Amino acid sequence: MEKHDRQSDGKGGNATCPVCGASFECKLSAECWCSSVNVPSEVREYLADRYDTCLCRDCLEKLVKKAGAGELS
Repeated sequence: MEKHDRQSDGKGGNATCPVCGASFECKLSAECWCSSVNVPSEVREYLADRYDTCLCRDCLEKLVKKAGAGELS
């Protein structure tokens, strides 16, 4: 699978989810919404293998749920 390049300016800001195409704000810091999501190591590895950018909240939460159900492939 092709890795997607980061779509923000490297300092945070508007980003586009590489999965669904939704626009969202990425702060690239501990202050970002994603820092409050418990992302298992399995999901972090899955994301690192496929993307160089963040996912939107909905797509990230769906991946976490799939991993919890043993459905992440």
